Amino acid sequence: MYLSQHILARLSVIFSQLSMPVMLLDNTGQVILPESNNKSLTLPEQLLADPYTPYINGAFTLIGTNELEPMFLCLSGSSDEVVSCAKLCAQLVNLVLKDEKNTASVETGMRLILEGEVEAGEVGALANELQIENEIERTVIYVHFDETKSESVIPIIRNLIAEESQDYAFEVGRYAVAIIKRIDPDFEEDQLDQYAAALQNTLLSEIGCNTIVGVGGIKGSLSQLHESLLEAKRAISIGRLFHPKQELFNYKKMLLERFLSDIPEEMALTYYQTLFNRKTAKLFTEEMLTTIETFFDNSLNLSEAARKLYIHRNTLVYRLDKIQKTVGLDLRAFDDAVTFKLLMLMGKQRKDKKTRS
Repeated sequence: MYLSQHILARLSVIFSQLSMPVMLLDNTGQVILPESNNKSLTLPEQLLADPYTPYINGAFTLIGTNELEPMFLCLSGSSDEVVSCAKLCAQLVNLVLKDEKNTASVETGMRLILEGEVEAGEVGALANELQIENEIERTVIYVHFDETKSESVIPIIRNLIAEESQDYAFEVGRYAVAIIKRIDPDFEEDQLDQYAAALQNTLLSEIGCNTIVGVGGIKGSLSQLHESLLEAKRAISIGRLFHPKQELFNYKKMLLERFLSDIPEEMALTYYQTLFNRKTAKLFTEEMLTTIETFFDNSLNLSEAARKLYIHRNTLVYRLDKIQKTVGLDLRAFDDAVTFKLLMLMGKQRKDKKTRS
C-alpha cells in the first residue's frame, strides 16, 4: 500500500508520543517507519493468516492493521502492556488511513505526482491503487495570472474540463494553475495551442483575467508529469524574454530560444558584441531596433513592414541600406537576416542569465 510523506509524518508523530518504540512494516516485512531503519523482517505464517490477532514471538509482539492490504506493527516485548499498546497502535493507524482515504482522491494522487513528491519507482504502485492509467500521453499546461488569485480562477477552469476527459486542474501557487491534459490518439499536437488560446480567451471574457500560458512537453507516463510542469514554466520564462509581446508559449516549439539560453554567457557576449558595440550604438537606436524587429516579424516583406511602421517603403529601404553599409549585413537577404537575428537574441539571452542568477 502506498503511503505519502504526509501520512508517514502523521504516523511518526503518533508513534513518537508512545511510551515504547514501534516499527511499521509493509506486507512483505520491509520496515516503513522509522524511515532510518531499512531492515526487513520475516513475517510468521500464522500472523499472515490472522493479522488482526497479536502474535507474540519471544521478545516481540506483532499485529496487523485492519486493511485489505494489511501493514504490520512490531513492538519490543510481550507483556500485557505491550500487547495492549500494539492493539491501540493498530487502531490509530486505521483511523489515520481512514481519515486520509476520506480526504484523498485521484486528484490528490495526481497533485503529488505533478509536484514531484512521489518517487519515480512508486508512481506505478500509486497509479494502480488509485486506478489511474499510467502509460498514456499527457501534458501540463501552466497558467499564470498577473493579479487574479488562483483560488478564484480554479472553479472556472474545472468547469471547463469535462469529467470524462480525465483532465485535472490544481492551484500551484497564489497566482498559478496547472492543468494535466490527457492527449488522445486522435488529438493533433497543434491543437494544444488552440486549446490554451481558447482557455485564455474564456478567462478574459469571464472575469477579465489576463493570463500567460506555458505548454509543457507531451509525456508518456505519470512519472514524467513533473518534468512537463517544469518545461511549461521554463517556456514562459524564456518566452517572455525573447518574445515579450506574446502570452502563449509552447516548450517544444522553442528550440531556438532554448538553444540560445543554454549558450555560455561569455560566448554569447563575445558574439553579441561583434554587432552591438560602441561603434554601432548610434545606429541601433530604439527606433532602428523596432524597425528591424517589425521587418523580421513580417517575413522580410518590405511593403508590409513599412505599412506596419507607418513609414514610406523607401524610408525602410534607406534604413536597411544604412545597416548594410555599417555592419555588412543585408537584412533583405535570408542568411544575413538569420545571422543578425541570432546575434540580437544573444543579448536577450544574457539578460536571461542575469535574471536567473
